[in-house]
Amino acid sequence: MNLRLLVGVAGVALVLLLLPRAELARPLEEYHVAMGTIVRVAIFADEAEAPALFAVARDEIDHLSAGLSHYGTDGELARVNREAQSGWVDISADLADVLGLSLAIARRTGGAFDPSLGALTRLWGFPDATQPPTPAAIDSALAQCGYRHVRIEGRRVRFTSQGIRLDLGAGAKGYVVDRTVSRLQAAGVMAGVVEAGGDLRYWGSKPDGRPWHFGVQHPRLPGVIVAAEDVGLAALATSGDYEQTFEFAGQKYHHLLDPQTGLPAQRAVSATVWARSAMEADALATAAFVAGPQQALEWAAAADSMEVLLYYESDGVLRYALSEGLQGRIDAVPDSPAHNP
Repeated sequence: MNLRLLVGVAGVALVLLLLPRAELARPLEEYHVAMGTIVRVAIFADEAEAPALFAVARDEIDHLSAGLSHYGTDGELARVNREAQSGWVDISADLADVLGLSLAIARRTGGAFDPSLGALTRLWGFPDATQPPTPAAIDSALAQCGYRHVRIEGRRVRFTSQGIRLDLGAGAKGYVVDRTVSRLQAAGVMAGVVEAGGDLRYWGSKPDGRPWHFGVQHPRLPGVIVAAEDVGLAALATSGDYEQTFEFAGQKYHHLLDPQTGLPAQRAVSATVWARSAMEADALATAAFVAGPQQALEWAAAADSMEVLLYYESDGVLRYALSEGLQGRIDAVPDSPAHNP
């Protein structure tokens, strides 16, 4: 398996910038295929202990991703989607955690992030989509969406409207990253990084004392990485219009759908969010992409646990917006106007 190729195909948007000098401490790494992407586990640990530690990470990733995926018919989420329209359904602690936080972020963002878009995402059919649905089909699917129709009490859930289906694709991946980090910390790993398809979380201090530096993929310049300093938030995630796409009748479509229109969101080109957890960063990056720069900057200004870098197009020009906490902590963006909207 060509991991270099797989990483490119998976559209991993975030990379850890490792300084090349040989004397600097480097982590031990392993790559694992899960959740339709490549999960990278990088740990600072004794080489003899690494195989057992990587096994701990793999077990956690596989266990969680199997239960939280909306694909297939055998997982817990599939059972909830079948049964919750008829009454309360008991759920695991993991699903309760993911769904509870997802609904909280849906309320916080006014539905820009919505975990109940399963009918709509199934209609579009990414990543295998080849043409857009008809307007009538989109309207029908939208009538079966809406996070306000999802009720959760402790470890049980029900839907209050017919046709509701959960799709936790934006959020569950970050949750898996967070839980994997927690398992590795509990196993005694003092520092490292876990990254899954653009969702990244780090912990601890590098043995050589060097600061953490990260990079964000420029959405329109392949191979160009925008360097960012540590901003004091341990997780970051990117949502971009280049991740899952197809062209039809001369128009490009991507998988980040606007819950209001049912169509690919158009207010941003990419959104990177820094947050306390990878799940928060994952969900908020989706919300920021859907809502656009003005709303995303307002969310960041109102919270002490969110920073955002957002690319968008205006008058045919690619521009970018930075929240206050990123000012002076991120490199100038190549070939882009250096000002906020």
